[in-house]
Amino acid sequence: MKRCPECRRDYTDKTLNFCLDDGMRLVDGPAPDEAATAILSEPGTETGFVPSDSPTVQLQNPATATGSQPSNRKWLAVGTIAIVTGIAGIGFAIYKFWAGTDKPPQVMKIERLTTNSKSSAAAISPDGKYVVYSVDEGGQHSLWVRHVAASSNIQIIPPAEDVYYWGLTFTPDSSYINFVKVQFEKNVAWPLYQISVLGGTQKKLTAQAEGGVSYSPDGKQFAFVREEYPSAEESSLLIANADGTEERILASRKTPESFPSRETAPAWSPDGKTIACIVSDEAKGVGRSHVVEVNVADGTSKIVVTKEWEDIFQIAWLPDKRGLLVLGVEKGGVSYAGQIWSFSYPEGEARRITTDFNNYSSLSLPSESNALVAVQSNMISNIWVAAGGDAGRAVQIKSGGNNLEGIYGGLAWTPDGRIVYDSMASGAPDIWIMNSDGTAQKQLMVTAGVNFRLKVTPDGRYIVFASLRNDQVNIWRMNLDGSDPKQLTNGNNDWDPALTPDSQWVIYTAQRAGMSYLWKVSIDGGNAVQLMDKYTNSAEVSPDGKWIVCSYREDVNSTWRYAIIPVEGGEPSKVFDLLGKKGNFHWSPDGRSINYLRDTQGGVTNVWSLPLDDKPPKQLTDFKTEQIYNFAWSPDGKQLVLARGTTTSDVVLISNFR
Repeated sequence: MKRCPECRRDYTDKTLNFCLDDGMRLVDGPAPDEAATAILSEPGTETGFVPSDSPTVQLQNPATATGSQPSNRKWLAVGTIAIVTGIAGIGFAIYKFWAGTDKPPQVMKIERLTTNSKSSAAAISPDGKYVVYSVDEGGQHSLWVRHVAASSNIQIIPPAEDVYYWGLTFTPDSSYINFVKVQFEKNVAWPLYQISVLGGTQKKLTAQAEGGVSYSPDGKQFAFVREEYPSAEESSLLIANADGTEERILASRKTPESFPSRETAPAWSPDGKTIACIVSDEAKGVGRSHVVEVNVADGTSKIVVTKEWEDIFQIAWLPDKRGLLVLGVEKGGVSYAGQIWSFSYPEGEARRITTDFNNYSSLSLPSESNALVAVQSNMISNIWVAAGGDAGRAVQIKSGGNNLEGIYGGLAWTPDGRIVYDSMASGAPDIWIMNSDGTAQKQLMVTAGVNFRLKVTPDGRYIVFASLRNDQVNIWRMNLDGSDPKQLTNGNNDWDPALTPDSQWVIYTAQRAGMSYLWKVSIDGGNAVQLMDKYTNSAEVSPDGKWIVCSYREDVNSTWRYAIIPVEGGEPSKVFDLLGKKGNFHWSPDGRSINYLRDTQGGVTNVWSLPLDDKPPKQLTDFKTEQIYNFAWSPDGKQLVLARGTTTSDVVLISNFR
């Protein structure tokens, strides 16, 4: 038998090394017939719910760091001395005094479970013994399982291109792993599969689960969200048997509200009575989300988290249902980094758990523990210029650090050879300009919304960009020096502008009733016109002004592909895939091919070209290190500007967060 020296919980499972309640290292406990007495850990014994060789970062939890309080261990030592010396009365008095004080402050620990810097999703098993995680191996994704106590890792699904693993979830008995297999470049739905924790045959449970599932406490059912179901204007929370049979709708939302499903699973409560879900409301603004609790018995719902958010990515109940964890971006935040919050239930009192500048994703908790698992990531981006796209002649012109420079569609050339880019160097996302050698850096927008997705008109008069202001995203323009900003559209989610070669029209993506379509508006504003009635977004206009390349979806039952359509709108002349594509895409300077980003071996990104005459794609740049986040050709096609850098992403275990 083993025992926790802090809470004195006994364990008969000899494979456990750490307490599932508080993360303390277990010590040898008493014999079954021995009275329950406190057991002190040996000097030098390591604490924490991670292997002893894992790197550790200790953070003081602001919710508990209210001053130095006496330790329970100190009382145990005093009590032992009192018993030995026979001073029982003094010992009892001391006990009564100590019992009335608060518990000592716990130090929250963030400890890394992986060190590959390539983990993209993760989940911990209910018994706390295993962690499953996905690894991005140069554009190919694989699935791994780690035994937490033994620090051992095994690959259960080998790497494959254009396969992503979302919604990682263990079954309640910790024996199987569920995952959603996502293939962006293939015209298939996103089915839910199940595989043994040791690997083996993949079993398909349902054809479309999208964000993953959450199990009922008895393990007999699971809940999941399906968008555009049962109609294109609806999204639904469904319940199915554990084998995927007998699906039924529990609750639905109609646009402008929706249950978002991408990488987002609901959370079945520990008492089995309710299911927490994320709800987005397009009418309230871009990304506006809240959390509702849906009654399993009748499908009715109520809001349980009232805090305002830019977006919510994931939710999870604490094991005792005394709180709900939310991973998201709070309203008014200067960056779009996901952070973890705790909300008491049912009071709804908020407390932020993570307070650093990293981004967090893939929130997961074991059944009984004061620990959680997440993926922690950090991105470094620098700006480079390569003459003719030649990697051998590439020169870094700006060190951006973690200011996310040029990443969010913010990289463009002016006709006179300067570079416009977005950056968080001022503490908020804004638009900057500099010379092509990195000199004369100047901020053009100051504290005027969140500005991104920029383009420069071919005549050099304006910078056109998307701007988030007053909870709405619209298309704006300003002069090249940042003066005279003007709003061009009046939707609530208009973004991703493209420009015609004559600088007279802006073609952009508009979100309407939960769907995206291409619209166009004059460079001077005015009435906007819908260009396509098919699902389309992210347009780029060809150099001759005759064609548009864009993301394209034939109907609600199809997945996203790419299409070439006339600039006036109409049916596509060509529909195709960009296998392995990541990030944005552009026309080549000569208009004969589509240039896009693709990871090669070792996670290195390069620019590729897909000729429109059906020839095979070819690699244009030959960088040997780092990733490319964004790129743009100069108007004469002689210079290539790139946002390049590194992304580190690892699975971490956060203990003592409550």
